[in-house]
Amino acid sequence: MSMNKRHIENLAALAAALPDRIAQLDAAKNELDGNMRALKEQGLIYASEHMKDGKYLVLVYPMQPGKARKREYVGKDPQKMQEARAAIQRGKDYDMLAQRSKRLESILSDGLSSLQDGLRALTRAI
Repeated sequence: MSMNKRHIENLAALAAALPDRIAQLDAAKNELDGNMRALKEQGLIYASEHMKDGKYLVLVYPMQPGKARKREYVGKDPQKMQEARAAIQRGKDYDMLAQRSKRLESILSDGLSSLQDGLRALTRAI
């Protein structure tokens, strides 16, 4: 078999694999977006917890330029404390998923660029 024939067969095999891989990446992106949306709908808190006097939960938010640091009193009700802690965890989970989503978007962008380059190269051949 000639070198050109092998290149054509390899090219065809790679092209045939693309639809399944693109579908997998699309499904992964949709799942990430759905998980992020669900977390956001449940509510996110970006704060640290502080136990005042060892028994009262206070949420301490990050400093904002030109503003006093925001503190939110939650109290000692176990239900409210649990809800606040869950919302803090959802904020952390959301940020982790956002990083994954950003990385996946970068991979998709790189793939698109590579496919466009490949198509340009193959188009020049004729």
